[in-house]
Amino acid sequence: MKRMIGAAIANWFRKPENREKAKQTAKQMAEKYQNRRKKSSNDSSSR
Repeated sequence: MKRMIGAAIANWFRKPENREKAKQTAKQMAEKYQNRRKKSSNDSSSR
């Protein structure tokens, strides 16, 4: 089962437009995570 899932993901990544989508999504998630960390550290320091 794991091999089938891995093969499906590898096949999906073969298309350049899918790779671009994955990169964009990863960047957005990283930005959200960083913003959340900055926000939470600012909130705790203001108390």
